[in-house]
Amino acid sequence: MNHLTRNKIILYLALIFVAGAVTGAMIGWGGAKEKSPRPWDHNKICSKLCDRMQSELSLTPAQVRQLEPLLERRIKGVEEIRSRTVNEIEELFRKSNQEIAGTLQLTPAQQAKLEQMEAKRQGERSGGRRRDSEKHHDDATNVPPR
Repeated sequence: MNHLTRNKIILYLALIFVAGAVTGAMIGWGGAKEKSPRPWDHNKICSKLCDRMQSELSLTPAQVRQLEPLLERRIKGVEEIRSRTVNEIEELFRKSNQEIAGTLQLTPAQQAKLEQMEAKRQGERSGGRRRDSEKHHDDATNVPPR
């Protein structure tokens, strides 16, 4: 193998490596910028589930009319459970932050920073978009209302 060919092979391998690194970085960057899932659209979920059940079970129009309120109750029940769970988790975080502040005897500046960290966590949890019920919170506890 002559010297020129060996240098070309090295150059091509280096270019392939760089192209792979750039591609990987672009894919990684795109994945990192993905937003969190949007809140459920209850009407859309009910409609899709109803359509699926209607086609797969060959439901009659009368059965579909009976099915719709049942599915709406199901979705409402799931949302109530999700809401309670979120509230319980938020309460756990609030109590934990109070315990941390008390046990570590945080200074007022440290407490303020802890509250900022909590506010940032809540913002990240909601993907920067908060529902109407979560928009207003008690500044003293930094927890959404129940």
